[in-house]
Amino acid sequence: MTAITMKARLVRALYVLIVVAVLPFLIWNGFIQQVSAEWNDIIVRLRGAQATSATGAVALVAIDDQTAARYGPLPLNRARLAEGLEVLAQAHPRVVVLDLLLSEAGEPSQDARLARSLGHFPHVVLGAALEGDASENPRWILPLPELAQGRSTAHVHAAPDADGDVRSVLLVKAGSARRFWALGFEAVRLATGADRPLESAEAVSLGPIRIPATDSESRLMMINYAGPEGAFPRVRFGDLLDGAANLTQFRDKIVIVGVTAQGSGDRLFTPLSSGIGMSGIEIHANVVRTILDRTFLVPLGVAGELVGSLLLIALCVAAIIWFRGVRLFAALTTVLLALVAAGFLSIRAGYILPLGSFLAVCLAASGIGGISEYALLSRALAGETTKRKEYAFRVQAIAHEIKTPLTAIQGSSEMISEGGMPEQQRTEMAGLIHKESKRLTALIQTFLNVERLASGSLSLQHQQVDLGVLCQEIVERGRLFAARKRIQIETAIADVRVSADPDLLSFAIYNLITNGVKYSPKNTTISLFVEESDSEVRISVADQGYGIATADQERIFEKFYRLKRDEKSAEEGTGIGLALVKEIVQQHGGQITVESAPNTGSRFTIALPRG
Repeated sequence: MTAITMKARLVRALYVLIVVAVLPFLIWNGFIQQVSAEWNDIIVRLRGAQATSATGAVALVAIDDQTAARYGPLPLNRARLAEGLEVLAQAHPRVVVLDLLLSEAGEPSQDARLARSLGHFPHVVLGAALEGDASENPRWILPLPELAQGRSTAHVHAAPDADGDVRSVLLVKAGSARRFWALGFEAVRLATGADRPLESAEAVSLGPIRIPATDSESRLMMINYAGPEGAFPRVRFGDLLDGAANLTQFRDKIVIVGVTAQGSGDRLFTPLSSGIGMSGIEIHANVVRTILDRTFLVPLGVAGELVGSLLLIALCVAAIIWFRGVRLFAALTTVLLALVAAGFLSIRAGYILPLGSFLAVCLAASGIGGISEYALLSRALAGETTKRKEYAFRVQAIAHEIKTPLTAIQGSSEMISEGGMPEQQRTEMAGLIHKESKRLTALIQTFLNVERLASGSLSLQHQQVDLGVLCQEIVERGRLFAARKRIQIETAIADVRVSADPDLLSFAIYNLITNGVKYSPKNTTISLFVEESDSEVRISVADQGYGIATADQERIFEKFYRLKRDEKSAEEGTGIGLALVKEIVQQHGGQITVESAPNTGSRFTIALPRG
């Protein structure tokens, strides 16, 4: 196993440990849980209306704005309420549910008439509400005794989430030493003729119906909404009073009576609400529908979330190991799309996936995995780049050192060709030496071009050079070299064009930047400036390095000269880089200067004529 392979495996293992370590924070926090709820709300809305048998088993009677305008104000007069219920009794509904709080005594004759009207129904459920909380000595707001006698009482509370949306209901609510079942739950119990509910740690059983509402979650039941407002048949209470209602639609059904007028305050937002919220009677009807149709929605649970998250991490790790580039992006995108599709399918199967948690885990896994891969590859690239740079410096030094031996090799090849050696051996040796001498000549040709420039035997390849583009390319290469010491390269480059040989000018600027990196401490900054005046263009490279003493500033441009400090340092060098830079600048008709002092950094400036 190579060192790179071992390092890659260690990086991936570390990445997995990081994601697993942050897993609880990604899964179990309020923000992510809210994101999960919002995702599932979107899925419920996209799913559309759910027409089922239970929606036909429930009918609503709405005390709406038109009823209030004609027979109001709210709350309705008890006599009016009794009158409407007397009409409703003619339809013989199975259960009548009053989503009203009838706790305050009214005019005695009206209360008596209301009590008599309730006696016309076989089953009646009256509403109760818990006022206050455990810290405020809560008390139950209960219906009047003469109304409640012989009838069922149930609580009217929903269970809004932190964002105010009602996604669930408490099947039972306790307080002040009393507990009541939910209005919709009690309506189903009476309609089905079930006995007392049977409670276990994991569920509540209502006859053959097992409701997955755990004791640990305070008997919270998710509401599986049939659709937006209007999913259930509805009649205005005013139509009952006017005799305009078709009473046959109430026969043998669960009828829920309540206020829907917008000013009543009995409206709550749900995943399917539009603008003004959903009326209380519609929410209760959806509770009834969820229980009768047994379309329960069960959260995945802690164990399920943990297993699902670990599976996602495994998928992301596999994708990062096996794929690169576009294929990796496609694989991770596929995982995300599959996750969303699973959210749609799971709701149909009766399970709520924590999509927010899963998406957070998936994004974190992909992000951390990608960063680890990038760090590994960047480190390998930086190492290889450094090696190439060091190799280039060594070759440059060798090129100058082997010029004399190269001449001897070429001369020897001529002597061997003319000597008294056997013809075949002489020819083979001569051919070999000559071939090698040509290869070595080509190797050092690039580095000797500067010397040829000085002698006038090689002309500059002048062309219009965009210094902004040229310097940006140089900086990008320089940043790779600077990364090993965590040195930043800053630029301030004017939009300037100059006539120059782009390859040689690039070599000169790059050499100044790499020198700045070599002789600067870690975590410092190198600056590249390009400025112009009427007569010249100035290219400056400033570092925060060790600086150069005044006595050495002239000699640093001599070939093979190195500061004694640099000779003792770990940085390798040949002492010819600045000499080559100076020659290039002079051949362009410019000059190079240096401003420096020990421990204050250095600033090298190339001045080129604008022409």
